[in-house]
Amino acid sequence: MTKIKNFRITLRAREIARWLKRERGLETTPDLELSIDQLVKEGKSLIEPAAVYSTLTRQIAEKTTKIVFPDKAIAVSVIVVSIGPKLAQKRSDSEIEAGREPLLAALEQEVLSQSLSFAARLIQDQAKEEDCEMSAPVPVLDSAEASSLASLVGVQRIGINLDNSANELPSHVRLASLFWTPAGKKSRSSPACRQAGAEKAVV
Repeated sequence: MTKIKNFRITLRAREIARWLKRERGLETTPDLELSIDQLVKEGKSLIEPAAVYSTLTRQIAEKTTKIVFPDKAIAVSVIVVSIGPKLAQKRSDSEIEAGREPLLAALEQEVLSQSLSFAARLIQDQAKEEDCEMSAPVPVLDSAEASSLASLVGVQRIGINLDNSANELPSHVRLASLFWTPAGKKSRSSPACRQAGAEKAVV
């Protein structure tokens, strides 16, 4: 398992604006752009990015999880990212102005997306060194499966304490899987790629 905390991410005002238009129907205006720019500056004090991830060989993953593998994949990395609870708490604050809630929701999505991308890049770089190709992150949408995988990778190491009675992960947490596949024309038994998965396997 690998843990990383307090890493730097770059918030993209343009992506926040796109999310607001797509999900909340807000057209971009000069005033909205100013609000987003201010939000990006303020948002840094509301986020505490952290991630934990682990890699399982296909054999172990198929025995211990419900992950469905692509045909040629030989291992899977499971990533859990957290941005800390401060932003979610601010979103739920009853005193928040109605106009601020969409902005905070968009910021939350952007921070989660960037945190997941950061962790995925670390694994992708490692995969290249091991003659493997890596899939794009695949979100785990089933709540029970996500909670099970989160426990498997040890989310308590990044300050996430799962409630056994909860049916889903906290809103400030995201979980995804990435599949390892031998690069190019290498066979499924590519030694380097197979060894990479085996060395990081967790029972």
